[in-house]
Amino acid sequence: MFDERIVADHVSPLAKPKIRILFYTDLIGFTGENGFSLGILRDLILANQPFFAEFEIDLINRHKGGHAANKLTPGVLGRYEQVWFFGYLQSNMPGEPENELVDAEVAALRSWMDAGGGVLITGDHSNPRPPGADPSLPEYLNLGRALGHRVPRAGELRVWNDRPDASIEFSHNTHQPDPWGSDLNQTIPNDFDPYPQELILRKRFGRPHPLFQGRRGPITVFPDHMHEGQLLIPARYPADVWPSGRTGQPKPEIVAQGTDKRNGQVYGVSSVYDGAVAGVGRIVADATWHHYFDLNLWGFQKGGEVLDRLTEYFVNLTLWLTPRLVKSEVNGQLLYWLSRSLSVRAVLPEGVRVPGSTAAGLIREVAGQGVLDDLVWPLEGTPKVPVELLLGAVVKESVAALSGGDVEAFDAVGAVERGLRAGAEEYAAELRAALDDVEGLNEVISHGIR
Repeated sequence: MFDERIVADHVSPLAKPKIRILFYTDLIGFTGENGFSLGILRDLILANQPFFAEFEIDLINRHKGGHAANKLTPGVLGRYEQVWFFGYLQSNMPGEPENELVDAEVAALRSWMDAGGGVLITGDHSNPRPPGADPSLPEYLNLGRALGHRVPRAGELRVWNDRPDASIEFSHNTHQPDPWGSDLNQTIPNDFDPYPQELILRKRFGRPHPLFQGRRGPITVFPDHMHEGQLLIPARYPADVWPSGRTGQPKPEIVAQGTDKRNGQVYGVSSVYDGAVAGVGRIVADATWHHYFDLNLWGFQKGGEVLDRLTEYFVNLTLWLTPRLVKSEVNGQLLYWLSRSLSVRAVLPEGVRVPGSTAAGLIREVAGQGVLDDLVWPLEGTPKVPVELLLGAVVKESVAALSGGDVEAFDAVGAVERGLRAGAEEYAAELRAALDDVEGLNEVISHGIR
């Protein structure tokens, strides 16, 4: 994922912060099920974890050992920073009354998410309502609905009760055509082949969302599938569900789109909710779990460009969903590393901007834009001060704090706070100097013209 020669041996001796992920399912495991499995995803994430954090991944099947034997409780959720939902079942059924999350689970999830827990919510297309299901339910129910539709906030970001379905007429088909002219409406060979779908990325300030920023450019590929689900942007945002922070109420947005290869229709495949702006957990919603399943990853060559890009996305996803408290520990690891970097130390005497630019380039290389964003501005909203000024000042404070050699006493949060204040003051001084120059121009212009 990153060039280990850049990291060298300047890694903090303190224990790495743990980022613990739960894959919560009702059928899917790490192997089997004809490729409806998550083993490759797990292995790619664990094999490419960064030097500044330690990833752990568990999978809990809700029904292993008996119907609803493994519910989500405060105790279970407390062991993880993130939950990734990969549900398959559609609804409660006779003899299976708790396929869907019960009230106590919803309450536990809400408390955990409000405290910063991150969520990936997935599903797939809809199928007809299963025979025997509650007849008052809609005619079409989404695969994954049973686990997904009641998850606080996240459950509102996908269509659970309507088409698209698996039919040719009412499906979303992102299968990239292969050179042999295979029928786009067939799973095989299209899901197995080495040809991914091409994404359309929404950009802000000229850049895609951090999830889709790779070390060598935008991540524009996803596994393809012949009938994906559909994302949803809520029409209303009641304050008791969607909280506000000091900079306002964050709202979900679609950040990547796919194209139906049969008719050119464009629709969302990935959306995000930056709950950290309001002090709660972040959410990523996906149009289909086929973007993560072994079935759809088998065809990509190990070590090849496509799988490498997808791996970058999976690691970006893990880091972006990490709660703020853990990110403070991540920041400590990164600041220790930057303070020992000879590339940074060589330019420390050159003010603030140059060390900041150097440090920003290093962070983008080894951690990505999302980690850089959270390091430079671990607060709500967007900083009004240039990134290189803030990071340069924070790095200088970190170097000073670590100059005594006592790593255990290093207060990363304090260094960040002092650095942000110093960076803001530096910017204010620059602006005052620029204002003085401009104001002095009036007299120069008057004398020069006349």
